[in-house]
Amino acid sequence: MALLEGIKVIDFSKWLPGQYCGMLLGDYGADVVKIEDLQGDATRRFWPEKTKGMSYWHLMLNRNKRGVALNLKKDGGRDLLLKLLQEADVFLEGFRPGYLARYGLDYASVHKINPRLVYCSITGFGQESHKPAHDLNVVGLAGLNNLDDVGRACVSEVQVSAVGSGLNALSAISMALLARERTGKGQWLDVNLYATALSMQVTGISALWGCRETGEKPFGRIAHYYNIYRTADGRYLTVGTIEPKFWQRFCDLIECPELEKRQYDFAHEEELQQLVAAKIAAKTQQQWLDLIGSAEFCVTPVCSLEEALDSELTAQEHILQEADSDLGKLQYIGGPVKFSEDASSIRMRAPKLGEHTLDILQELGYNDNEISALHEEGAI
Repeated sequence: MALLEGIKVIDFSKWLPGQYCGMLLGDYGADVVKIEDLQGDATRRFWPEKTKGMSYWHLMLNRNKRGVALNLKKDGGRDLLLKLLQEADVFLEGFRPGYLARYGLDYASVHKINPRLVYCSITGFGQESHKPAHDLNVVGLAGLNNLDDVGRACVSEVQVSAVGSGLNALSAISMALLARERTGKGQWLDVNLYATALSMQVTGISALWGCRETGEKPFGRIAHYYNIYRTADGRYLTVGTIEPKFWQRFCDLIECPELEKRQYDFAHEEELQQLVAAKIAAKTQQQWLDLIGSAEFCVTPVCSLEEALDSELTAQEHILQEADSDLGKLQYIGGPVKFSEDASSIRMRAPKLGEHTLDILQELGYNDNEISALHEEGAI
């Protein structure tokens, strides 16, 4: 039996945070019904597309979900969503605060028809702000763009606050479902990207507050023994030699035994970084890796994504999967957590727009005449 078998999830999210959370719920066995408007999510058309309206983004993030397309502005579409929510365990939505209340789909209204429902809202800045934003805006406002610690703004390939919020939503939903087993009641979960981005900086914020109190100057995560260094061929090594024993081995590697006693010589930090950088720049990445061999002291290459996917580390995780479908062979990155008694699985590809609308209407007891009326109204 899958971990979440028997849990019904209505996923009315349009963007990465909710889609990622819904994907993981589906991977671990939940029955996830993806709700879209009649035009479909914008992410269906993100580049590149495998076929029209079936982007690789959509195929990855909306696997293990059945698809329903409805028009919330029509009474029939709203009533259909309410019927789904009446039987659901979890509602996942990603609209700006107040939007769903226009249609009687806010938590207070839905709670009346299904008090056991776990209602999870994912927004940019919580329920007090209507400010629009995506991950890049949020991490900038939260101080996360300065990832290199010296004030150079940068764009990460990972949507940090978005994926982080998806994981926060997943953990919150799991906790709320567990609490429901004790209380019999669902609850409203308020997840937002900004709070997620702040909370992920727990070590940096604690250090900043500590330095304010002690009067010391904060220097972030970078130090001469914890940095990224450029090699002679324009590639990079990560040096994470926090432990003194690893720092000593690193000093031996770069043939600078005189630096062994200077690991915490922060008064000369710039000088030490320049010295180490000059040493690393004298050899190519592969030359350094050949010298390191099988030794392990937290000095590793910076890999491209292609190299990472082809690596032994990835192979041993068994996380890359393939599945045949009517669209051809599809590739997936599977669930990241392994359970001793259960496993995640990819049971179905992402739905075409409204692919399962008819099946789900029939499951809910709609007859042919009622379904025809929904079509005529423009509700589905």
